[in-house]
Amino acid sequence: MFCCTYFFSGSQTAYSTDPAYLAFKTEKNNLITNYYFTYPDTSITTLHNYFPRNFLGNIGLPSPNYILNYGTNDLGFNFCPSAYKNDMYNENQVNYYRSKGPYANLTGIAGSKKFQVFKMVFTHTYKRVNVALKFSRYTSEGFYLKQQSYTNNFYLSSNYTTKKERFGYYFYILNNGNRNRENGGIKADSLTEVTLIQNKELFPVKLNGATRDNREFKAMFNPYFKLNKGRDSSTKLNHFIQLKSSFAGSSYEYTDDNIASDKYYIIMYLDTLKTRDSSHVRKFINEISYAAVSTNSNFALSFGYKNEINQVWQKADSLFYNHIATADLVFRKQFTNDQRAAKDQRSLQTHFNFQYIFEGANKGNYKAESRSVFLLNGGKSRYLYLNLLAENRSADYIYNYWVSNHFTWFNNGYKAQQQTQANLGFAFNKNISFGVFIQNISNYLYFDNVGLPGQYAKTISNAGFNLNFSKIFFKHLGTSLEYRFQNTSHTSYVRLPKNQATAKLFYTGFLFKNNLQLQIGSQLQIYDSFYSYGYMPATQAFYLQENFKTTPYPFLDAYINARIKPVSFFFKLENALYGLAGTNYALTQGYFQTDRAFRIGISWSFFD
Repeated sequence: MFCCTYFFSGSQTAYSTDPAYLAFKTEKNNLITNYYFTYPDTSITTLHNYFPRNFLGNIGLPSPNYILNYGTNDLGFNFCPSAYKNDMYNENQVNYYRSKGPYANLTGIAGSKKFQVFKMVFTHTYKRVNVALKFSRYTSEGFYLKQQSYTNNFYLSSNYTTKKERFGYYFYILNNGNRNRENGGIKADSLTEVTLIQNKELFPVKLNGATRDNREFKAMFNPYFKLNKGRDSSTKLNHFIQLKSSFAGSSYEYTDDNIASDKYYIIMYLDTLKTRDSSHVRKFINEISYAAVSTNSNFALSFGYKNEINQVWQKADSLFYNHIATADLVFRKQFTNDQRAAKDQRSLQTHFNFQYIFEGANKGNYKAESRSVFLLNGGKSRYLYLNLLAENRSADYIYNYWVSNHFTWFNNGYKAQQQTQANLGFAFNKNISFGVFIQNISNYLYFDNVGLPGQYAKTISNAGFNLNFSKIFFKHLGTSLEYRFQNTSHTSYVRLPKNQATAKLFYTGFLFKNNLQLQIGSQLQIYDSFYSYGYMPATQAFYLQENFKTTPYPFLDAYINARIKPVSFFFKLENALYGLAGTNYALTQGYFQTDRAFRIGISWSFFD
């Protein structure tokens, strides 16, 4: 593989080093956001970390959220919290590109237990029309019985503007498919020194005939028109009208052919022999808004109206409407001119967003948010950021209404959940940064120890601190530390590992006349002991439990990362201490992390 990569990479006819070759922006309020230059990442320090950790032990399976993160989704109707956030694309991850030519990146990863991954990114701009495609497909058998998962995700995005910038559009199509077997966890719930070395595929599991199939499709078209004519020296503001129409369709299917023999569920409402639960949700959104953007892009204002129609089918049809007012304000200030050296560049950018539902099923919901970044030194990447958020949001559909073979409830009447968030961070340079997160939640929604929804009326306070440090010593010895501290005022309702750390130690260097960039190292990750969540396959919800407490376990990986322009590849041994560091390496009851596993991957970039 090494020899083929070296010789074939030399045959590529084009490889751009232009930092302005590629620019992008994320899907949001498209007219008032700017494109940012983004040269394809050539760093190999994190190449071996190809996916976030799945806390149920296999990629493509549901995973609980044990990490405090800033931010929430836009207001509006929501069916249920997503259990597959690590394994699906959402509209906030859709990118629009502008490029000076074609660009593509292909990634393939394989490993133990039929672990297979393929990822692709492609974009090209032709006569002011840009088209981008992002695709990922992966599957894994897992180490335990009936743990197979299949994931297929893609989105297609496009943007266009006329030469005089009087008309343009943004457009995307997005599709997610998540299928997996549901084994309910192993029956023993724990391992011993004897069972640790046995074939995990022989372990009895709690569910033998259950499967989950979630599918999601979204499409959006966003044309816009400039109201004023051509630009001249007297023009201060450009005025736009934009229309935005989107459709989203989701289906959730859970089947179980062995409910009588497995005896996993106590209650069967609809059928005592087999389970065929399905839910279907359709969402239509039409939006019109006005935007004013200064000619130097330092100021932008937008406000509009959004109409939302939601259809839910779950043994019966339900219809939900929302009428939403939106407003955005962007302010940018450059404190140094473009002629100054990069190290002296200083700037401020603030984005304020407000949403309010004045009529409909979620009437009275609001969300106010500001995001600010102050660049203190461009050359040293020194910056300060502050994010603030306050919202009042109605409970997701699943908390108030649910009809299935094993769980049924109606008209719970839970109140809207209020929360405030603050996130402050500072980066000294490319090597050292830290952040502080504070969250207060009232009317907190959860699932109790039998998987039923509940609400805690009083205030819950959560806080987190994260520190990142990385440094190369003596030109070749690299170290990296990511430390996170988390705390909650009510551990009975919110489950978090108080301390989490990831440390790396590696050798790095350039060989063969700087043609080969190489890193050889190890990574150690550890989580503090805590009572984790349980998982309920029928509702794909994570619920409170008191029977299982994790223990600190050192997840040690050994890896080799390498790059021969334009190809990067890695070899990785996961959980290298398997069998040597104890038997409790589960982060959710009954679901263990991988045994010792080997992975290999290659990523290739093309500019022609």
